[in-house]
Amino acid sequence: MGERTRWGVVVALLMAMASPALAVKPSLPSAPTSADCEHLLGQFDVAWSTHSALKRADAARRARDLGEAACREGRYGDGVHQLKRALQDLGLRPVHRASSIPSR
Repeated sequence: MGERTRWGVVVALLMAMASPALAVKPSLPSAPTSADCEHLLGQFDVAWSTHSALKRADAARRARDLGEAACREGRYGDGVHQLKRALQDLGLRPVHRASSIPSR
């Protein structure tokens, strides 16, 4: 093996060993905020007028009210969970706020 080839192998091995340490870690989703609550409440309120006659409408309304109460108390994680559940009970998929999506 020539000198140049050996150095190429050494460089390749060093890069392979270093790459996991240099890899960019994905950013974790940020904790829910009052803005997330407001965004989901808005989605529910818009959808309610056309989905209030569904079978699960009562359950959805209860989940919405629980979510709103939790958000008012500052328990944003619980509130967001309940509000997403309320939207799902209406047969909808919650839409995330653009600013809550981690940047890359």
